[in-house]
Amino acid sequence: MKERKVAIVTGSTDGGAGRSIALALAREGFSIVINNREDEEAASKAARAVREYGAEALIVHADITRSEQVEALVQEAMREFGRIDVFVINPGGEWKPCDLIETDIESVRKTLDAETTSVLICCKYVLPVMRKQRSGRVILISMENTDLPNVPSWAPYDYILGKSTRIYLARAIADREKEYGITVNAICPAAFPHISEEDAVEMNRHLKAWTTRKKIMPQDIAEATAYFTSEAGRFVTGSVLQLREVKQA
Repeated sequence: MKERKVAIVTGSTDGGAGRSIALALAREGFSIVINNREDEEAASKAARAVREYGAEALIVHADITRSEQVEALVQEAMREFGRIDVFVINPGGEWKPCDLIETDIESVRKTLDAETTSVLICCKYVLPVMRKQRSGRVILISMENTDLPNVPSWAPYDYILGKSTRIYLARAIADREKEYGITVNAICPAAFPHISEEDAVEMNRHLKAWTTRKKIMPQDIAEATAYFTSEAGRFVTGSVLQLREVKQA
């Protein structure tokens, strides 16, 4: 029997992109490491939904801005499955628009930790595993129109800086890691709503909620992730995939 590949999906328990990504990768045959900071009830619900696809699900609580917690996340995944094929860096900072002179600098630091430091920490601990395997896929979730220098001037400075940095890091890390068989890509969606678990499951099965959607949904990000982690995405690296609003009939 073919060994299942393993995906760690950070921030995979709420109604945003993370849960939909976890479900899509479970559908595609991955074992899933479910992650959030501490919400056991939400993690258990996500794990149950993943197991509906016949996939294994492991819950590991960790704050991805904390080195020791990310190290433990990777170690626990390795103890359980013995490999890590995909690492999705999903959670980000808070959207807090304000005048620059009213900026709370501590809030800025938290946002940049969530958007930028988290990527460096996650890669620090997962890349050694992937290098040893000579394979791996890292996916960063960013935001549309944050590819420097064309960034929106009306948005929160810290949030956009963090998202822009994720794009830079996707390209820079991809260039260095390709010799180890590791790909790194960024997905940059427009604003999208949070959805119920029922809608997430229906969209993941490509039923009516998916085929009749009129705007970007978490499932669009999940399908892009599934592509990057698929056989078809083997040689795709350093890419920045923009998911933008497209007028629908």
